[in-house]
Amino acid sequence: MALRKIKIFKEEDLYDPLRKWLVNNGYEVQAEVQSCDVVAIKDDEMTIIELKKSFNLQLVYQCMERQKIGKYVYAAVAAPSKNKIKIKNLKKAEALLRSLGIGLILISLYSTSSLVEVRLQPAVVSTRKNAKKKKKVIKEFENRTGEYNVGGKQGKIVSAYRESAIHIYCLLQKEIEASPAQLIKLGAPTNTGTILRMNHYGWFHKIARAKYTFDIDMSEIRKEFGAVVNFFESKV
Repeated sequence: MALRKIKIFKEEDLYDPLRKWLVNNGYEVQAEVQSCDVVAIKDDEMTIIELKKSFNLQLVYQCMERQKIGKYVYAAVAAPSKNKIKIKNLKKAEALLRSLGIGLILISLYSTSSLVEVRLQPAVVSTRKNAKKKKKVIKEFENRTGEYNVGGKQGKIVSAYRESAIHIYCLLQKEIEASPAQLIKLGAPTNTGTILRMNHYGWFHKIARAKYTFDIDMSEIRKEFGAVVNFFESKV
């Protein structure tokens, strides 16, 4: 029985098959890292993959920007249907990407399975690298505690900073009030004082000099970031 190909899907639906393929090939994977759709690291080498439902010039521009950060860059799109026009367009896309040193991954979504095909391997290009941006990407990747994001999905990103804020909130839920130094002793990140002072998400409240408490109900945070809350509650 022939597999039935899924024709209606979202960009984010391409992420899970790609992630599984990368993990099966020995990569550590994180989605939505410093504007990169997918960052995969293996043997201390970083690969960046940009996702789109179909090939377009915006995807090419994004990949060219990522070449300033990572050694290997891929464009990943849904595999086109096998008609003459789309096959011809795919060959043109391959030729363009090959000339730029960008790899190409095709993802086929079926009703009961998926298929990931590396159509074109990337090449190492002599693009001037942005060392500062690369360092930020690696730092963000390493400071995350889990995989909470989906590549290509619109919405709030669970960054390392947001994870740290949730960790601090969970500690304050237990302590009721505490200073940054006290929270750090309990396992909070070293930038706890900055997170509390900046109060970027409006979750905290200063009640005295160097004393903070929480400012919203946990259910509001859990509603959007339940998996992260569960992780840190298990650690507190």
